[in-house]
Amino acid sequence: MSINNRKEPFRYTLKEPMSFEIYILSINGMDGPPKPIQAELCDISRSGCQIAFPLSLPVENNDIRIAINLKLSEDLLYVEGTLRWGLEKNTLWHYGVQLEVEKETQDRWSREMRMLAGQGKIVVR
Repeated sequence: MSINNRKEPFRYTLKEPMSFEIYILSINGMDGPPKPIQAELCDISRSGCQIAFPLSLPVENNDIRIAINLKLSEDLLYVEGTLRWGLEKNTLWHYGVQLEVEKETQDRWSREMRMLAGQGKIVVR
């Protein structure tokens, strides 16, 4: 498992995981499969998240890029990122994702997280 280089003081943990679909864009520069994978969002921050799904991916020593289409509260958000680590828990694989939130999406991303906090769906840890 790689070292956690997160520079943020906290993440928002979802009280109940949120279901959504991810797409594997590429593995080491080669196109990924076109079919989406059903996943769960476990926690989220301004620059990363933890997701879980029942597929083991070779994260160590590989560059795995993913795309996320996710509706947190109001807006459907499209974000790309890179898998940084993977860990098996129970029957699911949990992955840390370093998100690449575009400048024009950052304000919407932060607003959506504040709205989730206001709705009591996430807690700060």
